[in-house]
Amino acid sequence: MWKVKYLLVAAMLVTVASCASLDTATRQRQVASVLTYLFPGSEAAPPIADAVAVIKVPFRIGVAFVPDNADSHFRLPESDRLKLAGEVRDAFSSYPFVSEIVAVPSMYLEPGGGFGNLDRIAALLKLDVIALISFDQVQNAGATGWSFLYWTGIGAYVVDGDQYDILTSVETTVFDIKSRRLLMRAGGVSNIKGTATMVGFTERAREARTRGFDDAVKEMNRKLHAEVKSFRERAPADPTIRLLLPPGYKPDAVRTMP
Repeated sequence: MWKVKYLLVAAMLVTVASCASLDTATRQRQVASVLTYLFPGSEAAPPIADAVAVIKVPFRIGVAFVPDNADSHFRLPESDRLKLAGEVRDAFSSYPFVSEIVAVPSMYLEPGGGFGNLDRIAALLKLDVIALISFDQVQNAGATGWSFLYWTGIGAYVVDGDQYDILTSVETTVFDIKSRRLLMRAGGVSNIKGTATMVGFTERAREARTRGFDDAVKEMNRKLHAEVKSFRERAPADPTIRLLLPPGYKPDAVRTMP
């Protein structure tokens, strides 16, 4: 009987070890493209809006993630989207030319909905301007080649057998909804590498994907703050933008935060 058990354990070791040594490289990707959302079915460069953006100050701005193509197991959860959208909102919060910043639920944006979809959202939420968050995240994973097995009382584990390399790019594009004119844009990227056991790989990779978004959004927000400041300074003299200012408004004002 002990010989049978020995042969079974040996067979299991060979099988698992073989699996651990195979090239199990996989690639997953989730993309939320602002161009695909605004200009569905078009492979040509999007047309440049020639209408003057007439903006009544202060204005209401919405912040939303554009629809993505990821499956439910890989996509960024809605709770994390709202958290990251809140960080984008901070870039506008100190400027009095913004009266209110509204987080737009993802379900409001239709895949390929375009500006027609934005018109309906603007009418529903009384928005003047929209900040669209788009992203592209790629996860490459595979065996490192130096993984090894060890046995515990509950089975075999592969130690540092799988690696992941996650590249994340995030961009915010801000449009005047009525004129379709691009007002400002800013982007950020991150690259996260790591290893995990076969048992814990899924959870570690998920955490790394979320951290990738966090890091990319932080970099993007630093640039977005500069873009918002630049918009405040150049908009009054920009011939493509006409600001309708209330009496006594000071273009260089900054709201004091509590």
